[in-house]
Amino acid sequence: MKIGLVLEKFDPQMGGLEHWTWQFAQQLLARGHEAHIISFEANPAAEQSGLILHRLEMPRSRLARAEALERHLRTLSLDVIHDMGCGWHADIFHPHGGSTVALWEHNLMRIPRWRQIRFWRERRYREMAEIERRQLAVASATIVTVSMMVQTHFETLHDVPKERMRLIYNGVDLEHFSPAHRETHRAAARQDLGIQDEVLFVMLAHNLLLKNATALIQSAARLIQAGHPIRVLIAGGKRIKPFVKLAKSLGISERVIFRESLDDPRPYYAAADVFVHPTWYDPCSLVVLEAWACALPVITTRYNGASELMSDGKDGFILAKPDDITGLTALMEKLLDPQLRQQIGAAARELALHHSFAQQTTHFLDLYEEVRQKKQRG
Repeated sequence: MKIGLVLEKFDPQMGGLEHWTWQFAQQLLARGHEAHIISFEANPAAEQSGLILHRLEMPRSRLARAEALERHLRTLSLDVIHDMGCGWHADIFHPHGGSTVALWEHNLMRIPRWRQIRFWRERRYREMAEIERRQLAVASATIVTVSMMVQTHFETLHDVPKERMRLIYNGVDLEHFSPAHRETHRAAARQDLGIQDEVLFVMLAHNLLLKNATALIQSAARLIQAGHPIRVLIAGGKRIKPFVKLAKSLGISERVIFRESLDDPRPYYAAADVFVHPTWYDPCSLVVLEAWACALPVITTRYNGASELMSDGKDGFILAKPDDITGLTALMEKLLDPQLRQQIGAAARELALHHSFAQQTTHFLDLYEEVRQKKQRG
């Protein structure tokens, strides 16, 4: 099958949908399919991978990029066009970021009232809304949602009928992320970070505001003030100054480690005792699935689509409100118990086994075959 994967940047060194698409493309190649990558930027390593690259010139605006993608895609003969959320010409739209309207609403929960008018007027949000509107207007296309939360958002906020959507949860590479790797590299990873016997709480995120590093730092401060021997690692953030300042103002700057690099997150999982992801909005967090696969206990919120797969208190903990600092502190304090961490971590690994990347790829290939047959009939 000739499959086109459409995204702005194709780079395994980046997080989220970029890394997911890289993994997915490798799975397609391994199963004998012809994978085309249509993007504006691509990691040079992609050229040696067996993929067929279509690198377009990058216009400045999102709308111009969507138009450029449509023009190029119309010149290709592909069985299926699978768009990750940046264009409006495709058979399958797979918005990894979920509903733009829902994202705005959840962002507004954390934004002071005086900033909200400015937030709505920003050009990037207007362009994202227009692209999303045009995607949803393609009646023949299938919308892939990565959680029931996202599906509900498209139903209630965008009037998309259920029959136009297909629920496919994110998957995780169970060999790349594993308890065995974590155990092998744990001592070296902790030594590199200067961690000794302390319990290490870890957050991996690019957008530290949206993923709520503030709540983690505030909760950690309460535990430290109570005399608990803990450390915090926050890695991957692009704008860390406000959070460094917050840790300093709370008197815990020596207990909080910031690392910008996320090229390979596995050393951080290896060093960690608990993974904390108190996000304001996450359609189905990939880092949470990776933490499960590494047998780490996870604390996240009900605004994370991945929480739908969890049993609260069995394979992780689910916080009702991201700004509930008292609640988050209590859950972190519970996981100071090493026996409970081991018990919940083992259950988390078992949960991950039911959501492998290979299973997710099979679901997509089934959908591709449906799309191809539908196009042949039409």
